[in-house]
Amino acid sequence: SRLAWSPVLGWVLLSCAATGAQAQVVTDAPAIQTTDEQTPIVDLLNLPGSPVGAIGQRSPSELGMSLGAFTLYPQVDLLAGFDDNVFATPAPTTASPFTVVRPQLELRSEWLNHYLRLLAGGGFGFYSAAPTQNFQNYNIRLDGRLDIRNDFYLTGLVAFQRATEALGTPNVTFSQAPTVADSLAAEVSLYQRFNRFFYQLTATATKYWYYEFSNIASLGLPAQSRNRTEFEERVRLGYEVSEGVSVWLQPGINQRRYESPTNMFGQQRDSNGWFVNLGATAVLSPKTQLEGFVGYQALTYPADGMSTSSMIFGLRGVWNGYEPLTLRPAIMRSINESALINYQNYISTTVGVDFTYQIHGPWQAVGGVAYNIAEYTPAFGVANVNPRTDY
Repeated sequence: SRLAWSPVLGWVLLSCAATGAQAQVVTDAPAIQTTDEQTPIVDLLNLPGSPVGAIGQRSPSELGMSLGAFTLYPQVDLLAGFDDNVFATPAPTTASPFTVVRPQLELRSEWLNHYLRLLAGGGFGFYSAAPTQNFQNYNIRLDGRLDIRNDFYLTGLVAFQRATEALGTPNVTFSQAPTVADSLAAEVSLYQRFNRFFYQLTATATKYWYYEFSNIASLGLPAQSRNRTEFEERVRLGYEVSEGVSVWLQPGINQRRYESPTNMFGQQRDSNGWFVNLGATAVLSPKTQLEGFVGYQALTYPADGMSTSSMIFGLRGVWNGYEPLTLRPAIMRSINESALINYQNYISTTVGVDFTYQIHGPWQAVGGVAYNIAEYTPAFGVANVNPRTDY
């Protein structure tokens, strides 16, 4: 069971649970959705050179149900909380208690070679004083690793996710009922190591669909004008400086293709981009794994010749340097697609961290905070557009 206080920008809760599968996300508050938005569905903390799903693997002492060569970890979280500004508006505001039910199943192989995992879960939220903000989110993911030989393997995944665009997060125009976004992702990656040198080739594709359940503001794009597919191809070239610590260079390209090449407002938002990142990965222990990078990203829009570029950076992972405390930093700067008519895209900078602290026995304290800045780029051909930065 969990008890929680959940304002718009943070969440704190006290948890008492039997040993077992740990919650990946404890609530769908806007602060967490802001952080999750910057992390593609195909990039859920699987560090290169580590087995798929290495981060967050459970200890042998944790509970699970043995099913032949697999272990099943079931979990149900029940969260009760209070949101003081459900619609994320200036005063006067609307407050509401809420309840979130989060079931999850993880089925993981226990083979000596190769690896296979199935994840399925959901988040079902109910606002007693604002029922239009109720949500039903869910996801399913299959990932695995095929060992070719020592230090040479192929990984892949396919995943489907239904998410709700929470009011108060970047890129969301006000509506009485939230917009729902579906995404279907696939990824394939080849990793090989030669002594201290390694490389990784990766290709991804993600399809997005959007559904409106109320009229959006006049400055927002309708759902059918936001449907798109994003592709990315990248290569990582790295060197292991010491055991578990490596540095790498990662160039790549991406393509964003809209289902309707020309949207309802005569805009063409297809783009081609490139990026190059310099980063480091530290796998210090099974419970402490961090990866950070700095780089540069650029997008070009062939229809009008416009381009957007920015320095980018990121930090992700899990830190457990002090045994009772686990920290999960989330820092990301990237160029994202805009849902607003007057703005082509936005540069998003998110800084956040959440924690788990083992109090005593089954009792844990869990909390976190996130802060986001969204800097919007005016769309081509739209007159009298003012600079816009959301916080």
